[in-house]
Amino acid sequence: MATQFLMRSTMTKALILLILTLMLPVLHTYAQNRAGAEWKKDRVEDTVTVKEKDAEKHYVPTWQFGLNGGLAKRLFRSGIIPTSAEEKYIDDLKSGISFGANASYFYWKQIGFGLVFDRYQSKATSEDGLTESVLIQHLSGAVSYRSVLKSLKTSVISSFMLGYQPYRNKAVANAEQLTFSGNTMGWGLSVGIERRLGNRLALNLTGSAMMGAIYRMKKETPLHTTVLHLSKDDHVDLSRASLTLGLRFF
Repeated sequence: MATQFLMRSTMTKALILLILTLMLPVLHTYAQNRAGAEWKKDRVEDTVTVKEKDAEKHYVPTWQFGLNGGLAKRLFRSGIIPTSAEEKYIDDLKSGISFGANASYFYWKQIGFGLVFDRYQSKATSEDGLTESVLIQHLSGAVSYRSVLKSLKTSVISSFMLGYQPYRNKAVANAEQLTFSGNTMGWGLSVGIERRLGNRLALNLTGSAMMGAIYRMKKETPLHTTVLHLSKDDHVDLSRASLTLGLRFF
């Protein structure tokens, strides 16, 4: 009996040892596959992250909407200014602020079409009580050309604008209120540099020049309205230059 028990015990140990010996390669292969799977998973995640960053870097927006504001200067000739007080008055009348909005759609990567709205206003008061408050608006269509720099996040955008320019000047002279108004066509050019802060936002700095002239305008008082026909020498020059800072949304 003891001999049979010993033989059975020996056979059991031998069988267990045989099973373990046969399973070792399988366990080793499974461990390698698991390690490889984890390594591949990390590599896939790294690849996805790189692709996302690369896509963001190379992203070029199709639609753009912007808001901007800054300083502007009228460019009309002042002629001979006899006194420093009058010189200050003309300088105040020429210097103003400009702000507006724009929207563009780039049908091609470099060429786009859009709308531009610009509002210029200035005010001047002389020592003898003359006050003028000027408002010039510009609503036009625009054709834009976009050049993307090597950094891929910075672009230079130049635009040609052609549209409608209303003009209004509310004045007070000798306690009499006067309003001069007129409408004309106008055109403009702008060049700006744009820096993307992400896929949905950019900061831009733009220099613009607007051109136009009024040859026919209305003069309104509390009592009557008169239509004025201006000659080439005494027309109202609407030309101005501006430098604005703005945000663009994609």
